[in-house]
Amino acid sequence: MNKEIWNVGIIGLGGIGDYHMNHLSRIANTRVAAICDVNTKAVQEVGDRLNLLAEKRYSDYKAIIADTDVDFIISGVSNKFHYDILKYAIECGKPIFSEKPFTRTMEEADELLSLYEKNPIPCMIGFSYRYRPCFQYVKQLVEQGTLGRIRHIAAHYLQEENAPMFNKEYTWRFNKEMAGSGILADIGSHMVDAARFFVGEFTQVAGMMSTFIDHRTDLRTQQLVEVDVDDFTGFQCVLEGGVMGTFYTHKNAIGAKNQFHVTLFGDLGTVRISVEQPNEVHLTVREGEKLELTEKVIHLDEKTMKPMLQDFVDYLEQANSRLLPTIIDGYRNQQVLQAIIESAKDGVTRSI
Repeated sequence: MNKEIWNVGIIGLGGIGDYHMNHLSRIANTRVAAICDVNTKAVQEVGDRLNLLAEKRYSDYKAIIADTDVDFIISGVSNKFHYDILKYAIECGKPIFSEKPFTRTMEEADELLSLYEKNPIPCMIGFSYRYRPCFQYVKQLVEQGTLGRIRHIAAHYLQEENAPMFNKEYTWRFNKEMAGSGILADIGSHMVDAARFFVGEFTQVAGMMSTFIDHRTDLRTQQLVEVDVDDFTGFQCVLEGGVMGTFYTHKNAIGAKNQFHVTLFGDLGTVRISVEQPNEVHLTVREGEKLELTEKVIHLDEKTMKPMLQDFVDYLEQANSRLLPTIIDGYRNQQVLQAIIESAKDGVTRSI
């Protein structure tokens, strides 16, 4: 379906909401037509900034999803509410972009998949790194066979904000009921998606999880609150084709701002990328009769790459996409997260 203007409803007006609204402003045939948040002050401030009518300022997610003037939803809320919002969007037949992770638990994921199979809707899950130029270029290298047979993928995702010196306060991300898991769901899910994007499905995983800092201060009460989720996760895996994988993630890495590195080792070469240098690809190969070592830094033009939300709009207009992470990608990702959690609990490798 093609439309002159796509009217977008935004659920969640925190930092991620601003991020998506900023990107929507660069897509010519979209506009923010309605907003929703439980924080009424935020709704008022953003509504005033966008000059929205009072009836397009919601505090109930069901009301904005049911609004017939809204063509699709962008949802950026706490993990606890992903299931409820996706479920209602499926029931209403409303296209939706939902932030990752897909859900908190496999029970939630299984029910959403069952509902979706009965009433499929256009749905995108926010695995945004697929849209970095370096990710798209490496995807092409793999498909073209430049690296030969892939033998091993390694990735780490590190930040520093949770290190003790910063006295990070207790938030919903440190609560299992709200988040499902900690660092694994937060940024570890991006590593899982990267592996699936470049290589394929997971077949086995063995995980280890730990909590470095087990209590944090709730600034509302000034009380110490127990952290009941992981703030370190590491896992090894086997992916389809016998590809081995090694991964680790935490936010206790001093000096790491947003250090997401991925390396693919193939029979013909090795490629390394970092989201902190999204327009660079480091490629190492051996060439010629003497197998001379050649190291290249490939500089990319991001203007040639399609942005994430533009891809979703094109998807709604029935354009094919090789990149778009669908509801099935969200479900498969959740399967891997659950297997890592279960393996970390009992030390037993899980098949998927």
